[in-house]
Amino acid sequence: MQYSGFIQKVFQKLEKLDHNKIKDIMVELSTEKELYKLVFDSMIEGVIVTNKDNKVILINKAMEDFISISEKRIHFQELEYCNFDPEINEFLELAIAENRKLLEKEVHLHRTDKTFTLSILPLLTNNESVGHVIIMVDITEKKMREFQLRQAESLAALTTLSAGVAHEIKNPLTSIDIHIQLLNREIQKFKPDKVKNVKNLLAIVKEEIDRLNSIVQDFLFAVRPMSMNLSRENVNDILKDMIDFLKYELEEADIKVMLDLDEKIPTVLVDSKYLKQALLNIIKNSVEAIKDGGEIRIKTEGESDGDVIIDIMDTGEGIPESIMGKIFEPYFTTRKSGTGLGLVIVYKIIKELGGDIKINSKEGGGTIFSVKLPVFEKKKKLLTYEETDEGQVVNS
Repeated sequence: MQYSGFIQKVFQKLEKLDHNKIKDIMVELSTEKELYKLVFDSMIEGVIVTNKDNKVILINKAMEDFISISEKRIHFQELEYCNFDPEINEFLELAIAENRKLLEKEVHLHRTDKTFTLSILPLLTNNESVGHVIIMVDITEKKMREFQLRQAESLAALTTLSAGVAHEIKNPLTSIDIHIQLLNREIQKFKPDKVKNVKNLLAIVKEEIDRLNSIVQDFLFAVRPMSMNLSRENVNDILKDMIDFLKYELEEADIKVMLDLDEKIPTVLVDSKYLKQALLNIIKNSVEAIKDGGEIRIKTEGESDGDVIIDIMDTGEGIPESIMGKIFEPYFTTRKSGTGLGLVIVYKIIKELGGDIKINSKEGGGTIFSVKLPVFEKKKKLLTYEETDEGQVVNS
């Protein structure tokens, strides 16, 4: 092993050095070591260094936090003691066995629900491998920011496209509806037995016009600015009213609703009409996801920062991981009769209220919608993003 010039000089003069000089050198080396350790532990990247026997010889604070384990537990232990997920272990074993580099492989640590980039580098001296350096970088927030930016871009595109299309469709729909009403008046002059079939056909046309008009209204709602009438509301009362409103629909679908409401939560500053619409869309989404009966659990709780959380959990079919990133995108739907705007409207309302919405789902394992609502008024803009003091890109 090669030593630094300073250490080599110490070795050469070691026999000539007195006790005090050796003590000074030891203090200097100790100070230098502590500095390196401070720098090592201050890194935001998680780092593990192994020796040639694949035992952990160094680990920094960031990596301890990432894998929820302490340095004392794994110092000079095999890598398997790091408690990595099987997917990460597979990459580690392959890269170490073949002594090759693995650069910024995206991996997900399921027990903490965080996403990282994983890099594995051979530790070389004189072209000989004496261990490996494993580096993990937490990109969870970065992925979330990218997702939010995609959402904003999608909504901006929706605004540009849909405003014109909806306007052009709405005018002829209104004209058709008026003329159908005039036709209905005219056929009243004829004998009932001769006009029965005509009435049925007109009824079908009217029904389809109403359906198209409903779709147009959804488009217009998604793209128009919202005028909020904010007031202090009790979320628990709103939820109770909604479940009472949906009582018969839930019974028909054989769905039980369990309410776990924190009666101590503070009131929130919202527009109750829009909040009811957003929550109604979420609950109906859960109802449609449940096949042959099931359960919806609704929980409310207050956070330490004063905001209120609403969790809507269902036992439905869940959302495949392959489409999780698309569910808030305009026009995206898995249903034959869906417009792909239901959750877009939910997203828009919650953001306009200064809140946030997250989804946690697993195919076959149900879905959790988590809605955060502010107790205090916050600045709200749907399609713009700005940097906070902490450097995070957020809706503001």
